[in-house]
Amino acid sequence: MEMLKALRGKWHKVYTAYCILNTSKNVSFQDVVETKVFIKDLTDEEIRRYINTSEPFDKAGSYAVQGKGGFMVKEIKGSYSNVVGLPICEIAEVLLSQGILREQHR
Repeated sequence: MEMLKALRGKWHKVYTAYCILNTSKNVSFQDVVETKVFIKDLTDEEIRRYINTSEPFDKAGSYAVQGKGGFMVKEIKGSYSNVVGLPICEIAEVLLSQGILREQHR
């Protein structure tokens, strides 16, 4: 309850750090992805109802944008997948640049 009260009506930042080691080339890549998230001005009742779903209990920020908590996310600036858990686009770009992942063409 306190975490969601602290987030409501405000922007906050979600950070994910990652490191990729290419052992065949003996190089590594590391980065931190930042995504800004705006949570609507939740009422205490909305927070209580969300808590009653049990969804927020195993979440770092007490909400799941990809789940029932999506109703509270008014705006995202940056990587959506970073908020969910892993910045897929950014990681895929590194993997592609190293030839570890190949683009799929249809």
